[in-house]
Amino acid sequence: MDQTSHTLRLRIDYPKDGEIESLERVIKATPNAPILDVSLTVRVRGEVMLPVAHHPTFAVPLDGVEILGCPYRTIHSYPAAVEPGVSRILPDRTATSLTALPTATGSLDVTLLPLTAATEEIVQIAGCQPPFVLRYAARGADVLLDWHADELPDALLWISNGGRTNAPWCGKNFALGVEPANSFFDLGRVVVPPATHPLVDRSGLRFLAGKPRSLHYRLSAQPI
Repeated sequence: MDQTSHTLRLRIDYPKDGEIESLERVIKATPNAPILDVSLTVRVRGEVMLPVAHHPTFAVPLDGVEILGCPYRTIHSYPAAVEPGVSRILPDRTATSLTALPTATGSLDVTLLPLTAATEEIVQIAGCQPPFVLRYAARGADVLLDWHADELPDALLWISNGGRTNAPWCGKNFALGVEPANSFFDLGRVVVPPATHPLVDRSGLRFLAGKPRSLHYRLSAQPI
C-alpha cells in the first residue's frame, strides 16, 4: 500500500497455487472537484475466464435517494429468493422498468429508497449504458457512476433495505450496491444458467498471463 495527497494504491497477492496472481486497486481524487477515478488491475498466472464486477455501494439516507439509472435493454430478477421469506421480487422474471418489478401481490417500485417494507433484492440490468445516476434531492446533488460498458455490459443492483436480521446487518443495513458486471448475477463459477437464459453469455472477461488487465470506473457528483 502507498498513498499521496490525492492517490491511494492497494494490492493483494494471492496464494501461489491460485489462478490469480494479484489484484491492485488505485483510487485517485481530482483536486477541487467531486470526482474519484478507480482502477483495478488483475494479474493472472495462466489464461483464464473470470466473472468480473465492481462493487461500489451507496448510502440510502432517511431523506432518500432516487434511482434515475441509465438507458438499458431489460431487467432480470435473481434466480432464487435473495433472502428467503423476506425478498419480494419474484425470482427468474424479466421486467421493463424498475418502477414495476413483479411480486406475488403486484408490482414493486424500487426507484425511491428506502422502501417502506424491509426486504433484500438483487436485479441485473442488462445492456446498461452508463453513467448510472442517483439523485439525492434533499442534498441537492446527483451522483454518477461511469464505466466501460464494452467490458462490463450490465449493472447488478443490490437493494439492502433492512431485510437481513442476522449479524452483522441486524436489520439496520440500508444501502444500494450498483455493480458494473460481466457475470451471471453474483453466481459466476457457482452455477451455470440454462442455455436459454438471456444472460447465459455473461461469462466474464479473459485474462492472460504476463498481460495485466486494468478495469476502470469513475464516481462523480454534480448539483441538481
